[in-house]
Amino acid sequence: MKIKTNSRENEKIFIANVREFFENPNVILPECTGSCFLCPIKSYRKKIEGMAQKNNYDKYYNSADQLLSSISETYKILNNEKAPILGVIKTNYGSVTFCKRGKTDESIIAGVQNYKNDVYRLLAFTNVVKNKKINIFSSKNYFTATCKNNINMEFLKDVFDEENIAYNADSSKIVFGKSGNKMTFDLYNITFEIYEDYEPNIIFTLYKHILIPLIDINITTDFMAFIHDDKTMVKAYMANGINTKEFLSKMRKYKISYAIKNKYYIIENMNYSIDDFLDKLEFDNSIKPFIKEKLLEESRGIYLETSSQRKIYEQLFPKYKHDIIKILFNLDDAEIKSLKGNPIEIINAAGDLKSKNKIKEKIIEPWSVNSKYLINLLVDYFNYDKTEAIKNGRKNLKNNIYEKAIYYSFLKVLNENEEWLFSENEKLLGNKIYPYMKNIIDGHDVNEELNKIKMIIG
Repeated sequence: MKIKTNSRENEKIFIANVREFFENPNVILPECTGSCFLCPIKSYRKKIEGMAQKNNYDKYYNSADQLLSSISETYKILNNEKAPILGVIKTNYGSVTFCKRGKTDESIIAGVQNYKNDVYRLLAFTNVVKNKKINIFSSKNYFTATCKNNINMEFLKDVFDEENIAYNADSSKIVFGKSGNKMTFDLYNITFEIYEDYEPNIIFTLYKHILIPLIDINITTDFMAFIHDDKTMVKAYMANGINTKEFLSKMRKYKISYAIKNKYYIIENMNYSIDDFLDKLEFDNSIKPFIKEKLLEESRGIYLETSSQRKIYEQLFPKYKHDIIKILFNLDDAEIKSLKGNPIEIINAAGDLKSKNKIKEKIIEPWSVNSKYLINLLVDYFNYDKTEAIKNGRKNLKNNIYEKAIYYSFLKVLNENEEWLFSENEKLLGNKIYPYMKNIIDGHDVNEELNKIKMIIG
């Protein structure tokens, strides 16, 4: 406890507040809404009314019952109507001032003397709730008690209206926020759903206005619900150590880490067996057994936000690039070694190389330097597209009449006008090649047309 001096003006206000209390001391008692046998609230009401009738409010001074003792101790203040020094205690919801005249528990007497405050008046019932197992609810328009494990939804609405908190509610559920992951818990008859876009700690707000016996609140999160929630984080949230957004974010990271450490195979927050996992990712049957074997050898699982093979290849490529490319594309060692980039770039390049090799296998072998240029130009066209073929064709073009005539005829077939690149003789020779180049592009037998071009370029 700390102490503070009270100004004369504030002292008058404080004394007036005490005097007003004893005009109707039952104001400290909540309305009992239950019908339990031996209701402590009804018992307190009778005792307070008894003190009022006999005007002996100091009857319970130093009583073992701290609530009644607080009332009697507070009454002592009116003996001299002075309160120049006040005690101050810190609570989770702010600092509370009070004036002592005996040995009563500081929190309980602070609750009595702050009877007009719908939060601090709950302090008066700390021992009552603990020992008598009742529930007390306090807000702007409600001050009730019950021995039943039940909460009035209208009381909750009043609380959240008072706290300026947006919500949606029906008869048994109240929802905060709209998007992101969510947490859920039940408090007696009411279900609470809190989404990630609602940042404040709703438990903290609830306990600001309710005083109930210590119970376990089972908080669950919907993100990967098949993995248990971390109890340490739940405790931190319950103690107002973190807000809702931070709690759900940390729980998400915890569950992802747990899944990976414990060899779960997860896609879009669903857990799969290793076989179903690989089927979901649509791996080619040729590579699937190899990937399964290597993933099972790993000491960790996989978490994928979306269905994508990329992360699997990124994990396996440092050790098994050669094996994977060999199985998928049957390239030779030199070809595999030549592939550069990230795993997906390498796989795409390997696929292109395999396609290029297949096209080359269908085309006759080059018979000269000029024919090699011609065949490479056609392979690029069929393997990629005209843009890539035109770019590579120009890049590899040597300054001789035959290659330039080949390139001219190729551009003419594709309606790409680059006349300025070519001399009249190169165009003349290119026009002789043109009909056969057009037949190739149009899908005629490649080798038959190449043999005709061979008669022109030698």
